[in-house]
Amino acid sequence: MATWNWATGCTKIDPQICDSCYMFALYPRLKKMGLATYRWKPNEVHVHESLFDKPLEWRNPRRIFVNSMSDFFHEKISFESLDRVLDVIRETPQHTYQVLTKRSRRMLEYGERIGGFPDNMWLGVSVGTRAMKFKIDHLRKVKAKTRFLSLEPLLEPLAPLNLAGIHWVIVGGMSGPNWREHEMDLEWARKIRDTCVRKKIPFFFKQSSAFKPGQGTFLDGREWKQFPDDGLAFGGAS
Repeated sequence: MATWNWATGCTKIDPQICDSCYMFALYPRLKKMGLATYRWKPNEVHVHESLFDKPLEWRNPRRIFVNSMSDFFHEKISFESLDRVLDVIRETPQHTYQVLTKRSRRMLEYGERIGGFPDNMWLGVSVGTRAMKFKIDHLRKVKAKTRFLSLEPLLEPLAPLNLAGIHWVIVGGMSGPNWREHEMDLEWARKIRDTCVRKKIPFFFKQSSAFKPGQGTFLDGREWKQFPDDGLAFGGAS
Protein backbone atom coordinates (compact mmCIF):
# COMPACT_ATOMS: atom_id res chain seq x y z
CA MET A 1 0.00 0.00 0.00
CA ALA A 2 1.40 3.38 -1.05
CA THR A 3 0.31 6.74 0.35
CA TRP A 4 -0.27 10.03 -1.46
CA ASN A 5 -0.52 12.87 1.03
CA TRP A 6 -1.09 15.88 -1.19
CA ALA A 7 -2.86 17.46 1.78
CA THR A 8 -1.92 17.32 5.47
CA GLY A 9 -3.74 18.48 8.55
CA CYS A 10 -7.31 18.09 9.73
CA THR A 11 -9.90 19.23 12.27
CA LYS A 12 -12.04 17.12 14.57
CA ILE A 13 -15.71 16.77 13.69
CA ASP A 14 -16.71 13.79 15.84
CA PRO A 15 -15.40 13.53 19.42
CA GLN A 16 -15.74 9.76 19.71
CA ILE A 17 -14.01 8.88 16.44
CA CYS A 18 -11.63 11.80 15.97
CA ASP A 19 -10.26 11.67 19.51
CA SER A 20 -8.83 8.24 18.72
CA CYS A 21 -7.45 9.17 15.29
CA TYR A 22 -3.83 8.14 14.79
CA MET A 23 -3.11 11.27 12.79
CA PHE A 24 -3.34 13.67 15.73
CA ALA A 25 -0.95 11.49 17.72
CA LEU A 26 1.48 11.00 14.85
CA TYR A 27 1.84 14.49 13.39
CA PRO A 28 3.93 16.04 16.24
CA ARG A 29 6.54 13.33 15.68
CA LEU A 30 6.60 13.94 11.93
CA LYS A 31 6.86 17.68 12.53
CA LYS A 32 9.90 17.17 14.79
CA MET A 33 11.53 15.18 12.00
CA GLY A 34 11.56 18.40 9.96
CA LEU A 35 9.35 17.14 7.15
CA ALA A 36 8.08 20.17 5.25
CA THR A 37 4.60 18.79 4.64
CA TYR A 38 3.97 18.39 8.40
CA ARG A 39 4.91 21.85 9.59
CA TRP A 40 1.36 22.69 10.56
CA LYS A 41 -0.50 23.27 13.78
CA PRO A 42 -3.70 21.62 15.02
CA ASN A 43 -6.80 22.74 13.11
CA GLU A 44 -4.74 23.73 10.07
CA VAL A 45 -5.04 22.08 6.66
CA HIS A 46 -2.42 22.51 3.96
CA VAL A 47 -2.63 21.56 0.30
CA HIS A 48 0.72 20.70 -1.30
CA GLU A 49 0.34 21.38 -5.00
CA SER A 50 3.90 20.19 -5.63
CA LEU A 51 2.71 16.66 -4.79
CA PHE A 52 -0.31 16.60 -7.09
CA ASP A 53 1.60 14.81 -9.85
CA LYS A 54 3.35 12.26 -7.63
CA PRO A 55 1.39 9.20 -8.91
CA LEU A 56 2.49 10.00 -12.45
CA GLU A 57 5.99 8.91 -11.38
CA TRP A 58 4.76 5.45 -10.36
CA ARG A 59 4.64 3.38 -13.52
CA ASN A 60 3.75 0.00 -11.99
CA PRO A 61 0.22 -0.50 -10.62
CA ARG A 62 -0.21 0.40 -6.97
CA ARG A 63 -2.98 0.47 -4.42
CA ILE A 64 -2.77 4.01 -3.03
CA PHE A 65 -4.28 5.37 0.17
CA VAL A 66 -4.98 9.05 -0.45
CA ASN A 67 -4.53 11.64 2.32
CA SER A 68 -3.79 9.37 5.25
CA MET A 69 -2.86 12.52 7.17
CA SER A 70 -5.89 14.61 6.24
CA ASP A 71 -9.43 14.25 4.90
CA PHE A 72 -9.92 14.26 1.13
CA PHE A 73 -13.20 16.16 1.45
CA HIS A 74 -12.20 18.60 4.19
CA GLU A 75 -14.04 21.93 4.03
CA LYS A 76 -10.74 23.80 3.78
CA ILE A 77 -9.79 21.99 0.55
CA SER A 78 -11.31 23.70 -2.47
CA PHE A 79 -13.25 21.85 -5.15
CA GLU A 80 -10.77 23.27 -7.65
CA SER A 81 -7.96 21.41 -5.87
CA LEU A 82 -10.06 18.24 -5.95
CA ASP A 83 -10.59 18.72 -9.68
CA ARG A 84 -6.83 18.74 -10.25
CA VAL A 85 -6.35 15.64 -8.10
CA LEU A 86 -9.04 13.76 -10.01
CA ASP A 87 -7.35 14.69 -13.27
CA VAL A 88 -4.27 12.82 -12.04
CA ILE A 89 -6.37 9.86 -10.92
CA ARG A 90 -7.93 9.64 -14.38
CA GLU A 91 -4.50 9.85 -16.00
CA THR A 92 -3.25 6.86 -14.01
CA PRO A 93 -5.82 4.08 -14.53
CA GLN A 94 -3.18 1.47 -13.61
CA HIS A 95 -3.45 2.57 -9.95
CA THR A 96 -6.27 1.99 -7.48
CA TYR A 97 -6.97 4.92 -5.15
CA GLN A 98 -8.60 4.47 -1.74
CA VAL A 99 -10.31 7.56 -0.34
CA LEU A 100 -11.79 7.41 3.16
CA THR A 101 -13.68 10.37 4.59
CA LYS A 102 -15.58 11.40 7.67
CA ARG A 103 -17.23 14.19 5.69
CA SER A 104 -19.86 12.31 3.71
CA ARG A 105 -22.04 15.33 2.95
CA ARG A 106 -19.22 17.15 1.21
CA MET A 107 -18.28 13.97 -0.65
CA LEU A 108 -21.85 13.75 -1.90
CA GLU A 109 -21.90 17.44 -2.85
CA TYR A 110 -18.69 17.13 -4.83
CA GLY A 111 -19.82 13.89 -6.47
CA GLU A 112 -23.00 15.55 -7.68
CA ARG A 113 -20.94 18.46 -9.01
CA ILE A 114 -18.71 16.25 -11.20
CA GLY A 115 -21.32 13.63 -12.06
CA GLY A 116 -19.41 10.68 -10.59
CA PHE A 117 -15.95 9.42 -9.68
CA PRO A 118 -13.36 7.54 -11.79
CA ASP A 119 -13.65 3.75 -11.73
CA ASN A 120 -10.17 3.38 -10.20
CA MET A 121 -11.16 5.46 -7.17
CA TRP A 122 -12.70 3.63 -4.19
CA LEU A 123 -14.93 5.82 -2.01
CA GLY A 124 -15.41 5.05 1.68
CA VAL A 125 -16.89 6.57 4.83
CA SER A 126 -15.99 6.09 8.51
CA VAL A 127 -18.82 4.84 10.71
CA GLY A 128 -18.39 3.72 14.31
CA THR A 129 -21.75 4.36 15.98
CA ARG A 130 -25.42 4.08 15.08
CA ALA A 131 -25.67 7.88 14.98
CA MET A 132 -23.24 7.87 12.04
CA LYS A 133 -25.15 5.40 9.88
CA PHE A 134 -26.56 8.29 7.82
CA LYS A 135 -23.13 8.47 6.16
CA ILE A 136 -23.81 5.10 4.53
CA ASP A 137 -26.89 6.56 2.86
CA HIS A 138 -24.78 9.45 1.54
CA LEU A 139 -22.24 6.98 0.18
CA ARG A 140 -24.92 4.95 -1.56
CA LYS A 141 -25.96 8.04 -3.50
CA VAL A 142 -22.45 8.64 -4.83
CA LYS A 143 -21.76 7.46 -8.35
CA ALA A 144 -18.70 5.22 -7.85
CA LYS A 145 -17.75 1.74 -8.99
CA THR A 146 -16.50 0.71 -5.54
CA ARG A 147 -17.95 1.98 -2.26
CA PHE A 148 -16.65 0.80 1.11
CA LEU A 149 -17.24 1.20 4.83
CA SER A 150 -14.62 1.60 7.52
CA LEU A 151 -16.37 0.57 10.73
CA GLU A 152 -13.39 1.51 12.86
CA PRO A 153 -13.24 2.01 15.71
CA LEU A 154 -16.46 0.05 16.13
CA LEU A 155 -17.87 1.53 19.34
CA GLU A 156 -21.30 -0.11 19.49
CA PRO A 157 -23.38 -2.70 17.62
CA LEU A 158 -24.51 -1.54 14.17
CA ALA A 159 -26.71 -4.50 13.22
CA PRO A 160 -29.00 -4.56 11.40
CA LEU A 161 -26.80 -2.98 8.75
CA ASN A 162 -28.07 -2.18 5.28
CA LEU A 163 -25.25 -2.97 2.86
CA ALA A 164 -27.12 -2.28 -0.36
CA GLY A 165 -24.71 -0.67 -2.82
CA ILE A 166 -21.67 -1.38 -0.65
CA HIS A 167 -18.75 -3.37 -2.10
CA TRP A 168 -16.33 -3.76 0.82
CA VAL A 169 -16.50 -3.62 4.63
CA ILE A 170 -13.62 -3.03 7.07
CA VAL A 171 -14.12 -3.63 10.81
CA GLY A 172 -11.76 -2.83 13.67
CA GLY A 173 -11.69 -2.01 17.35
CA MET A 174 -9.99 0.92 19.03
CA SER A 175 -6.22 0.51 19.27
CA GLY A 176 -5.29 3.72 21.07
CA PRO A 177 -4.75 4.37 24.79
CA ASN A 178 -8.50 4.61 25.49
CA TRP A 179 -9.33 1.17 24.12
CA ARG A 180 -10.45 -0.24 27.50
CA GLU A 181 -13.12 2.43 27.69
CA HIS A 182 -14.36 1.58 24.20
CA GLU A 183 -13.59 -2.12 23.93
CA MET A 184 -15.25 -3.76 20.95
CA ASP A 185 -17.49 -6.76 21.55
CA LEU A 186 -16.47 -9.39 18.99
CA GLU A 187 -20.11 -10.30 18.54
CA TRP A 188 -20.63 -6.91 16.89
CA ALA A 189 -17.96 -7.80 14.33
CA ARG A 190 -19.34 -11.32 13.83
CA LYS A 191 -22.78 -10.05 12.88
CA ILE A 192 -21.29 -7.71 10.29
CA ARG A 193 -19.03 -10.46 8.96
CA ASP A 194 -21.94 -12.89 8.67
CA THR A 195 -23.94 -10.31 6.71
CA CYS A 196 -20.99 -9.78 4.36
CA VAL A 197 -20.55 -13.51 3.82
CA ARG A 198 -24.25 -13.92 3.14
CA LYS A 199 -24.24 -11.02 0.67
CA LYS A 200 -20.86 -12.01 -0.87
CA ILE A 201 -19.28 -8.71 0.09
CA PRO A 202 -15.51 -8.78 0.81
CA PHE A 203 -14.83 -8.43 4.54
CA PHE A 204 -11.62 -7.14 6.15
CA PHE A 205 -11.13 -7.56 9.90
CA LYS A 206 -8.41 -5.14 10.88
CA GLN A 207 -8.02 -5.78 14.60
CA SER A 208 -9.75 -6.41 17.88
CA SER A 209 -9.45 -3.71 20.52
CA ALA A 210 -5.78 -2.90 21.20
CA PHE A 211 -4.67 -6.22 19.67
CA LYS A 212 -5.82 -8.21 22.71
CA PRO A 213 -3.68 -11.27 23.47
CA GLY A 214 -4.87 -14.31 21.57
CA GLN A 215 -7.02 -12.26 19.20
CA GLY A 216 -5.23 -9.45 17.36
CA THR A 217 -6.18 -9.62 13.71
CA PHE A 218 -8.01 -12.94 14.07
CA LEU A 219 -11.76 -13.39 14.26
CA ASP A 220 -12.94 -16.85 15.28
CA GLY A 221 -9.58 -18.39 14.53
CA ARG A 222 -8.95 -16.99 11.07
CA GLU A 223 -7.84 -13.80 9.42
CA TRP A 224 -10.28 -11.98 7.16
CA LYS A 225 -8.27 -9.92 4.66
CA GLN A 226 -10.54 -9.75 1.64
CA PHE A 227 -10.43 -6.94 -0.93
CA PRO A 228 -12.86 -5.96 -3.70
CA ASP A 229 -10.28 -6.76 -6.37
CA ASP A 230 -9.37 -10.19 -5.03
CA GLY A 231 -11.54 -11.90 -7.61
CA LEU A 232 -14.36 -12.53 -5.13
CA ALA A 233 -17.98 -12.30 -6.17
CA PHE A 234 -19.07 -8.86 -5.09
CA GLY A 235 -21.01 -5.88 -6.28
CA GLY A 236 -23.01 -4.82 -3.28
CA ALA A 237 -26.04 -6.34 -1.70
CA SER A 238 -29.29 -6.46 -3.57
